[in-house]
Amino acid sequence: MGINADDQNPGEQPRSQLPKSPTGIRGFDEITDGGLPTGRPSLVCGPPGTGKSLYALQFLVNGATHYDEPGVFVAFEENRTELVANAGSVNFDLDGLERDGRLLVDALTLGPQVVDTGEFDLEALMVRLAFAVDKIGAKRIAIDNVEALFDAFSRPSLVRSELRRLFRWLKDRGLTAVITAERGEGMLTRHGIEEYLSDCVVVLDDRIVQDVATRRLRVLKYRGSTHGRNEYPFLIGADGLEVLPITSLGLNQEVSSERVSTGVAGLDEMLGGAGVFRGSAILVNGSSGTGKTTIAASFADAACRRGEVTLFFSFEESQSQIYRNMASVGLDMEG
Repeated sequence: MGINADDQNPGEQPRSQLPKSPTGIRGFDEITDGGLPTGRPSLVCGPPGTGKSLYALQFLVNGATHYDEPGVFVAFEENRTELVANAGSVNFDLDGLERDGRLLVDALTLGPQVVDTGEFDLEALMVRLAFAVDKIGAKRIAIDNVEALFDAFSRPSLVRSELRRLFRWLKDRGLTAVITAERGEGMLTRHGIEEYLSDCVVVLDDRIVQDVATRRLRVLKYRGSTHGRNEYPFLIGADGLEVLPITSLGLNQEVSSERVSTGVAGLDEMLGGAGVFRGSAILVNGSSGTGKTTIAASFADAACRRGEVTLFFSFEESQSQIYRNMASVGLDMEG
């Protein structure tokens, strides 16, 4: 995805590389050729439940634990107790990182008492952010759903003006920032300006296709850098987000020359006298009653006799049926 100096034409000056901060999110740094733009704001947007807050948290936690970059997390919709509990479900120890001085969590829950009256600006928020950043020497910052600040305000011109101020403040401080935002009506965001102010825009989506839920990620915009333009599937697992850039898959796995027995002496003989290669995939095909399950059970039995732990999945017979039927051919699956 990047530009290699070796690929330049003779005599052409090497092209400068945009400084990037790795997110540590598996697959994402690959499609962006290094991560998010260093010292610039990036927008992560999408409908509810697509993983925006988790993306922002993972960006900060990985920065603190893997790249020696302390971070500040500012949230407007969850209190601190909820944040710590939710982060714990993906093994993020926010309390521990705060004790170490590598992370600062500031949860500013906004209640219904916020009303649109008089003049309004984000000066107080910026002072608070500056204090948090200076306290731990933060290099990264995440603002989770900045639009929650403006829910009670009806003047679009004021909202846009203050958003511009906030984004400019983040740039002036040299902070690598992630700002999350909800999708608007016919727009990427509610106010329709955040995507123009951001140097990188990441769109998350969760859709249902033929009754199957699929999460998708797309890098819509990246100033000063090439990037993958496709939609990429991603998962939310026990360790957070994982992006699956299908176009980067390669056939580079290691193979073994070791042979293992199938448990059927005659079949081993047909396969060179020693069975099949370890790590290979074997398809046993045939009509009903030709012994496919018995061959699979023999293979599992042989592995158990070698002292190997074995998983046997059956989609047509119950556990007790497998035990009974295989015992009739001398295979003690229950044992």
